Amino acid sequence: MLAVAAKLVYDIPLVPCGTELRLRTITLHLTLIAIFGVFLPLRKGLGFLEPIMITAYACLGVLFAAPAAANAFSKGRPQSMREAGVRAAKAIGYGEGLALLILVAGVVTVSVAHGRALLPELDVLAEGALLGLAASTALALFSGWMTLRFSGAAARMGMRVIFIGFLVLFVFQGGRLPEIALRGVELSVALSALMVILLRREVHPK
Repeated sequence: MLAVAAKLVYDIPLVPCGTELRLRTITLHLTLIAIFGVFLPLRKGLGFLEPIMITAYACLGVLFAAPAAANAFSKGRPQSMREAGVRAAKAIGYGEGLALLILVAGVVTVSVAHGRALLPELDVLAEGALLGLAASTALALFSGWMTLRFSGAAARMGMRVIFIGFLVLFVFQGGRLPEIALRGVELSVALSALMVILLRREVHPK
């Protein structure tokens, strides 16, 4: 799941110019929603609402926010931390918004398929959403720092390596994801704090 999403994400032109690129961007976004918001939920059925799936879907924003941040910080060095924060926030908002859309589409798909309104466990959803937001923030900041410190290409390569690591962890330890969500939030917040310090050094070098 993560591998397919990552491949599609890196094909999306995040700042489309011209009709052809806009159409390509729309097509790729619709493809993501169709695969992860309709096809996979239909295949999983009621299993889609299990804690592991809901938590994983709530964290999909990480896959979108990090590449978006690399693209945003590739446009030039921010002149202030406020500008850097705005760039990161837009990338995080994009990632989390798309993840929310896919998750809602999945829940609606399963509900329609079974002829009644179905909802995931709300506490699991809340913890998963919190983990998704925290992780997206941490990796968007990390991606932004990598772009300023090295290059956009280096940041994207670094994100690919991290995503592969996530995929391996999900395959072997995915069942524990709902259990460690809050611990993941703590680690993500700590990483975000570190990235803010490192970003400040890049934005305002001595």
